Amino acid sequence: MKLRVLTATNKGKLLAIADMLAKKGEAEYAVDVIPPAYSCDRERLVILVISAASRMPNAFSIFCKDLSRGRTQHVALLVDGKAENAAPIIEWIKGAGTHVCDEVLYMNGGLPFKFMRGVSDEEAATATAWLERIMADIQN
Repeated sequence: MKLRVLTATNKGKLLAIADMLAKKGEAEYAVDVIPPAYSCDRERLVILVISAASRMPNAFSIFCKDLSRGRTQHVALLVDGKAENAAPIIEWIKGAGTHVCDEVLYMNGGLPFKFMRGVSDEEAATATAWLERIMADIQN
C-alpha cells in the first residue's frame, strides 16, 4: 500500500511511534515533517502524527486544507491533544475532499523533547493495532 507518515510535533515519543508506523506499514518514504519536503502525490494513506493545539501553525493549516484526493485517498490521525483541538484539523482535511479515517488515535505524547523517544510496549501495541485496523478498512 502506498503510505506516508508525516509529523507535526517535537515530542520524542510521537516521533518514535511515527517511525514505527512507517516501518510496520512499509512506507516508501522516511517519516517527514509537515509540510513535507516532497509533496504527497496519489498516496493511498497519509498518517498524520500531530500535537494538536488550539492554534496550529499557518503552514500546517495550509497543508491540511490542500490535502486533496489527488494527493491522498485517506488520512489517518494520531493526535496528542484534545478532541476539540483535532476537530478543526479534521474539517480542513474533509473540506479538501479527502476521506478522514473514522478512528482517530489519541495518545499522550509526553514531554516536548526530541531525545526522549521511549515508547512503552502497551503504546506500541496500541499504535500497531490501530494501523492494522486502518489498513484493513481501507483495503475492503
